[in-house]
Amino acid sequence: MNRIKYVAARWLATTVSRLQSPDLSQVGTRVLMFHDINTDDSSYDMYSLPLSRFDSGLRVIAQWAVEHSRSFVEFSAVPRPGIAVTFDDGYKSTLTLAAPIFASLNIPFHIFLTQSYVEGVDKRFLRPTDIRELCSIPGISFGVHGVSHQRLTNLNPDQVRVEIQQSRDWLEQLVGKPVTSLSYPHGEFNSTVSNLAGECGVLSAACSRVGTFTNVKEALQIPRIDIWAHDQQHVFLQKTLGAWDRLLP
Repeated sequence: MNRIKYVAARWLATTVSRLQSPDLSQVGTRVLMFHDINTDDSSYDMYSLPLSRFDSGLRVIAQWAVEHSRSFVEFSAVPRPGIAVTFDDGYKSTLTLAAPIFASLNIPFHIFLTQSYVEGVDKRFLRPTDIRELCSIPGISFGVHGVSHQRLTNLNPDQVRVEIQQSRDWLEQLVGKPVTSLSYPHGEFNSTVSNLAGECGVLSAACSRVGTFTNVKEALQIPRIDIWAHDQQHVFLQKTLGAWDRLLP
């Protein structure tokens, strides 16, 4: 979405919120998707949120949830009314910047880890010792994001199985507990990929389609809403409640 379309969508979402006051968190799980957080106040990378914006936006949602008796819920294969928070890729900022905020607000969150990123040399990503440290934080849970972050729709069935099963085996050994969730790399999947995920023991799989998780039959294609670096506090809340759903591709 380019800047002009984004500004138009923001205006429309604000209008929708004023006229209709959507609140889809009361009918199912609204799953928020984050990636990275930065401390240099940069919004150049739409998937790397400035810390101040992430903190203030999350607190606006948390305050709204208290005022409206809504809950933050764990990401799972069973839809529940409320708000779930997920992170893709396994950036180190989930430990150093996000975790303290979630702990202060008593919000559970779910991290989908890419094996090659954790085992690589890029310092932006979590290391195995970091993941073990995260395991001690109440409310945290983990899923896999593939071995190599390749689009699973571009791979043959055997390659898809390797991407899912190898990363599951790796992460289960690392965290010492079963891992049954997956985020499709790049958000892309089809019926073949989701069926293979189920065959590999995945019970819940997140994609990048916008929507609300309301039916257990959707457990292998759970919709999420992306929060971007230039989103202001009110946009965090609008996206959480559903005002942007029809405005995004």
